[in-house]
Amino acid sequence: MDHFDIASRRRVLGAAVVAAGALLLTGCGGSGDSGDSGGKGSARQDVASLHSDAPDGKATAQAAPSSDDGRPQLRLDSSEEEKNRYWHIYAQCLKEHGHKMIAVRGPDSVDDTDHSATAKAATKACASKLPLQPPEMDESTNPHYDDDYRAYVKCLNRKGLKVTALPDNSGWTYDGNTTLSADQQTQVDKSCTLEAFGGKTQ
Repeated sequence: MDHFDIASRRRVLGAAVVAAGALLLTGCGGSGDSGDSGGKGSARQDVASLHSDAPDGKATAQAAPSSDDGRPQLRLDSSEEEKNRYWHIYAQCLKEHGHKMIAVRGPDSVDDTDHSATAKAATKACASKLPLQPPEMDESTNPHYDDDYRAYVKCLNRKGLKVTALPDNSGWTYDGNTTLSADQQTQVDKSCTLEAFGGKTQ
């Protein structure tokens, strides 16, 4: 059964994955981004400054570098273009430093099974380019994380993406096939993330 965890969002997705929808093809397992100090499904970082569209269609302020070694800080309303831009920069940095890639999945697809000394050195060298997920999706900064995550999963189901949360709220598994297209699933994921996690942290 396919498995999705929020940490997987931090993975650098290949062109084929992005085209098919990150929600469907993120894959299983750990996050693969060293230097991330968060718990369940947390994610963080920032690189280039790009404008993103807020839910109301208005341009939001540029993503500001975080206090965590200058890493880019994503927001709940960050656009897919913005997030993909950050992950592309991180992936290319890893590649330039010798980390193995999965070419058949696209130029930005990092091989999470590469645990060589070269890969570890690349991860360390590129740590400042690893995007940080929104603080609302970081268990260490959001005291309502578990409640928000359960609300997120309920929202996914309500909108047609049939899934079941893992016991520790670190991810979910598919309950079966969905009639939603890849683009629709991406939109459902984004809207449910905003609905469940928005405006709850201090």
